[in-house]
Amino acid sequence: MDPISIIAIIFGIGSILMAAILEGTSVGSLIAPTAFMIIAGGTLGATMACFSLQEILGLLSTLPRIIKKPNCNPEDVYLAFGEMATLARREGLLVLEHHEVNVNSPLLKRGIRLLVDGVEAGALKDILIEQIVTQETKIKTHASILAAAGGFAPTMGIIGTVLGLVMVLGNLSNADELGPAIAVAFLATLYGISSANLIFLPLGKKLAYVAKLEATLGLMIVEGVLSIQAGDNPRMVQEKLLSLIDEKRWPMLQAQQAADVKK
Repeated sequence: MDPISIIAIIFGIGSILMAAILEGTSVGSLIAPTAFMIIAGGTLGATMACFSLQEILGLLSTLPRIIKKPNCNPEDVYLAFGEMATLARREGLLVLEHHEVNVNSPLLKRGIRLLVDGVEAGALKDILIEQIVTQETKIKTHASILAAAGGFAPTMGIIGTVLGLVMVLGNLSNADELGPAIAVAFLATLYGISSANLIFLPLGKKLAYVAKLEATLGLMIVEGVLSIQAGDNPRMVQEKLLSLIDEKRWPMLQAQQAADVKK
């Protein structure tokens, strides 16, 4: 699990609340159910109007990716392809059909299956790339849903504030209640801006990052599968994958690879 996003959001909200308390504001005065209803309902309604029901429901299944670590990482893919390339060169491609790979990736499993079945290189690449693009587009669509919500929330906050001020100006007879009523009206703007910049937009950015990371892993897998199919030696296979990994990780990977060879 990678809870940094949730921790950061809690930290941001907590910092704002702490600052308000230090300035003498009570937490109770920041709670306004009607303002919350306007922000939640208005933002949800406006966002749902922009996307299909299937895309909205799909977001619920994608959200756990924000805190969930990827099923595999570039380093695991690098080492796995070194092992597979060695086996394929020594015993042939068919040996990969029953080889247990220490990488939990549906794309990799599909690529190996197509490789063993003898699918031509061009068709193999097209099939895998299409799967990568489809998955990346799906996650980016879900990220855009959160981005849309982040755009609508501040506007809904302004609408809530205007409604509150209309109610206040329509009842000026009781001067003692004007201050608290105006304060409650402006809470809608606070809720809208805070939810957009502390929740919706950050989570949308994180999903876009997840989509980019998974696409990079996918490209590594495609490159590795095609390289094995072409009959490249294990070192060449891994050299092709190394360019997609952060250079700072190279020494560690090469040391681990050398240790595995000695075993």
